[in-house]
Amino acid sequence: MTPSVYKRILAVLLPLALLAALGAAVALHLAEAPGPDSYAGHTVLINEVCPKNLTGIADADGNTGDWVELINVSGEDLVLDGWGLSDDPDRPFRWTFPEGSTIGGGANNILVIFADGQDYFDGTNLHAKFSLARTGETLVLTAPDGTTVDTLEYPSMEYDLTYGRLAGSADRVGVLTGPTPGAANSRDFLEETVLPADWGAVNFSVPAGFYDEDFQLTLSSDDPDAVILYTLDGSVPDTDSPVYTGPLSIESRAGEKNQYVSLPTVLYDGWLLGYAFAYAPDPVDKATTVTARLWKDGVLGEEISVQTYWVGVDAGSLPVVSLTCEADDLFGPEGIYVAGQTYYTMRKYGSENPQGNFNGNEKVDGRLQILAPDGSEAWQAQTTVRVSGGWSRQGVKQKNLHLKLQDDATSGILDAAPGGDALDTLVLRGMGNGTVYPALHQDAFLSNYLYDLDIGCQYNVPVTLFLQDEYWGVYTIRESKNTDFYERHYGIQEKDLICPGTTDDETAQPEKSAFGLGVDALDATTPEGEAWVEANVDVEEYIRYTIAQMYTYNADGMYNGGNNSVLWKSSTIDEDNPYADGRWRFLLNDLDATMIDYQVDPFAYLLENDFSFANCENSPWYSVIDNLFQKLWQDPDFRQRFAEEFRAEMATTYAPENIGPAFTAWADLLRPETQRDLDRLKVDTTPLAPLVRLFDGSGVTGWEMSMEEWEEQVDTMNEYLANRADVMLRYLDQYLQEAEGA
Repeated sequence: MTPSVYKRILAVLLPLALLAALGAAVALHLAEAPGPDSYAGHTVLINEVCPKNLTGIADADGNTGDWVELINVSGEDLVLDGWGLSDDPDRPFRWTFPEGSTIGGGANNILVIFADGQDYFDGTNLHAKFSLARTGETLVLTAPDGTTVDTLEYPSMEYDLTYGRLAGSADRVGVLTGPTPGAANSRDFLEETVLPADWGAVNFSVPAGFYDEDFQLTLSSDDPDAVILYTLDGSVPDTDSPVYTGPLSIESRAGEKNQYVSLPTVLYDGWLLGYAFAYAPDPVDKATTVTARLWKDGVLGEEISVQTYWVGVDAGSLPVVSLTCEADDLFGPEGIYVAGQTYYTMRKYGSENPQGNFNGNEKVDGRLQILAPDGSEAWQAQTTVRVSGGWSRQGVKQKNLHLKLQDDATSGILDAAPGGDALDTLVLRGMGNGTVYPALHQDAFLSNYLYDLDIGCQYNVPVTLFLQDEYWGVYTIRESKNTDFYERHYGIQEKDLICPGTTDDETAQPEKSAFGLGVDALDATTPEGEAWVEANVDVEEYIRYTIAQMYTYNADGMYNGGNNSVLWKSSTIDEDNPYADGRWRFLLNDLDATMIDYQVDPFAYLLENDFSFANCENSPWYSVIDNLFQKLWQDPDFRQRFAEEFRAEMATTYAPENIGPAFTAWADLLRPETQRDLDRLKVDTTPLAPLVRLFDGSGVTGWEMSMEEWEEQVDTMNEYLANRADVMLRYLDQYLQEAEGA
């Protein structure tokens, strides 16, 4: 074939080939594009999620937070009032969309929600009251009737990456090529290598524990081709971390300057106080945490191996908890443990009540270890960490920490609690407000004592906490009072549980309000009133609960308008379950402001104050419980029933010969650890204190206590326990006589 002929053939065939190729490309594009049936069977999907947004989109206040994106594929505008979005499939209504929330069905069919723990509308974006874990979670979207609309499980993710559905697909999910908040997702995934791989664990030559002398630690892997990356600061190793090349020297850190425990982590009226005072001024005991993971073929391993070592440190007499996170996640400008950027931003815009980062509900990733003092038991788990509590968040250095474990099993330390060997949520609780008996942890003592007598409380185990390898003091591990708590203790599943503050408030709060109005209208002296009480209240349980509140004189509970009191019930009736009878029950909660004065009158507050709905409706602690007692006391039959149980409880549960030795055992348990605990809580002035007082008018803050003063508090408590029952009986007789005389 001559060149000229060849050229003439190409001139004909080439355009045809190009046309065919173009047609094929168009067809392929059309096949990939979202068609009318691409999302068949769906209404709204969780379209994209960014579990660690550092440099991406910002909210109306300029903050970058984690975010979740929804897409409406129904073709119609949808009202989202009462819909639930959650990062916990067992709690589908952890956050509900506020009234007026909508998502379009046409061009504006994508909605972005910041999952940063804030729970508000910033004028542009909704903010959910939970945050996301970078290590992976399952998101669930729920319709108001409880129907699961969609779920999305995402894996451990690197910063600024997103996980979601390919455009036009309901089923194909993965790490997307780039974040597209508010717009259609990409049609391609990043290579699978961006996700951690199962390379196995790193082996440690020495187990976690307490050692008298320095030693050499060897790290190894069962895979000879894997590289070991490690850190010594609590962070998770990445490709910028040191490469293990030989034994690590684990040495005593005695005398090292404090890095974290001395940071100002409280909010007072005077914001300059952090510069005026030094917290934990003396070097505290320190540990060394080695965190390691494998790296191979350019891919990080998914398993994080952690061991903590103490050299030359007394293990003490209590179980030891080691908790490490990324340091900045706790103490950086956006850290959850400090006032941080949130406080200064609120001050900048003139807020009258500035809050700190610690007032939010953002959670961060952490690694938890629990060790017996003698080293006989060591247990660890990946966890998420957030600050919990009320006022103590901003006024107490020992913040309460809520832990959501990645493994559904805990150390045997909690075996004494029902289901304690399979708890997936724990609370590390400090001394609370510490307003009465600092460092005695009477909240935990009372909870445990009453718990053993089947009065509704949470179980506690005293421990010492090392946070970021620094001694943080005595804490207690407490089972979380979440929906699982009610299922473990009472056999009530979440779908049947009504508990304001724990379950969906869209249902729970109206139920509580209805109960409160019923109490307000109650005449317990009539047959109708008695019938209403028996139908709505477990009276026997209520009496024991009330006696416990009276005996302890819970100043931050029943005696503060019902603050820190928990009401709950089952929405369904199950004849085989005595707790599933549709009646309201009560739990003791937060007993740190108790047993102040054994002579205080427990009846006067409850019987002489106005707890009517009209007087309490604007109170955040609307006192249904206090009002109920006042109404029931008018009924002679109730008074007799109450008096009989009251006297029986004073002769048994609260008899000095019973509760006294129990407290002695508790004090004996804490005593060996107390001096170190008190040293950690010291506050000293700095050279800047005079200048701060000049500009801010602030005085000395904090407190310092000696062991002698602590022992005096023990004596005061013993005096309370020795006399309170007799005083209670005298008050009972007095008010019975007054009631009968009336």
